[in-house]
Amino acid sequence: MTGSESKSKRFSASRARAAVKAQRWAMKHRPKPPPPRRRPVAAVLAVTLGGLVAGGLLGVMLERSGMSPGIFDSGSEIVSNGQKDGSGSAWTVPLGAPNRPQTANLDDDLLTPGAGPEGREGFAYEEPLSPGEAASGPSDSEIDAMVEQAGLSRLVVPGASSTVPLWEKNALEVADVSGRPMIALVIDDLGVNQRTTPLAIDLPGPLTLSFMTYARGLDALTNRARAKGHELMLHVPMQPHDPTWDPGPNTLESDLPQEELARRLEWALSRFDGYVGINNHMGSKFTGSLLGMAQVLAELKSRGLLFLDSVTSGSSVAAGLARRMGIAHASRDIFIDNEPENATSIRRQLAKLEEIARRRGRAVGIGHPHDATLEVLAEWLPEIERRGFVLVPISAIVRQNMKLAARTP
Repeated sequence: MTGSESKSKRFSASRARAAVKAQRWAMKHRPKPPPPRRRPVAAVLAVTLGGLVAGGLLGVMLERSGMSPGIFDSGSEIVSNGQKDGSGSAWTVPLGAPNRPQTANLDDDLLTPGAGPEGREGFAYEEPLSPGEAASGPSDSEIDAMVEQAGLSRLVVPGASSTVPLWEKNALEVADVSGRPMIALVIDDLGVNQRTTPLAIDLPGPLTLSFMTYARGLDALTNRARAKGHELMLHVPMQPHDPTWDPGPNTLESDLPQEELARRLEWALSRFDGYVGINNHMGSKFTGSLLGMAQVLAELKSRGLLFLDSVTSGSSVAAGLARRMGIAHASRDIFIDNEPENATSIRRQLAKLEEIARRRGRAVGIGHPHDATLEVLAEWLPEIERRGFVLVPISAIVRQNMKLAARTP
């Protein structure tokens, strides 16, 4: 949807779908860049460390300031289990040199769908992705090695907190699943398309509805979604690998100075209330950034929020870093609508989601407010219990993940 009423009227649903199709075609047929020249690990590490020293990157202690939540100063402050008294474990994160680029304002001109390759406008919900099961990302041992190489040796799992985190306070209550396989279905990118967002809200739940940070009318939309029995999340734009894909205003980017990254994150987290956590919109590059994700996850930890990795890249460090930092999290298993106009493909993806849930006991699917997606879900959702599954919000999957992790030696 564009930034003014007159523009939005000109973008019919069919034209938007045609734009998406054109974007995907352009991505598929764009010239492939030459393969990167491989460098020895030692050389890469030396260059990286040299750049850090030359750039003046210092280890700073993270903590939310009482006067300015979400801002990470260049002084010595700490985050430790979200406790203001500084008790418990803390970690040091080297961040960029202070700078003060301006955070984008919420102007009407910015409230447009992201542009795809060659500047084509349309509802560019996601980067082109593999529709299959999620890549696992780096292993725990690989994450540990990355943490050590980056100088984050104090990045440790915080101790247990006696307070109930915000994500649990905002979570929906879930009835006893009685051993049935659980499926959490997340619909994100909501609020941008003002026609299809209400249709998604009206679907039978409990769904997890993730609203775009820069959408209009978020208070009214999220209040309606909660009243319909859905759980709320915040969909945060993050940097993709391909610069021709525009996630939207106030995107979290890996090369931002730490102060600007903190400002953009604070802006995003203040958009509405009552959500359990965030998931990434695009983000194939940013979720692979150890320093960027460490800053984001530290802020989520201090606020008691969870993180859902949309897994737009197999190199995402988000889940592994969240495990190490003791942050409530989950990862998607299936995108249900990589072919947004193909109802048969969407049904096939839902069947894969069911198979994962049968095999593993739980599964997370992500979809978007496309017309075909909403039509198929309107048929599929009422039948889910008859087929032996239970539909749950994302918080129920996170709780299950935490229980299983606690049993693992």
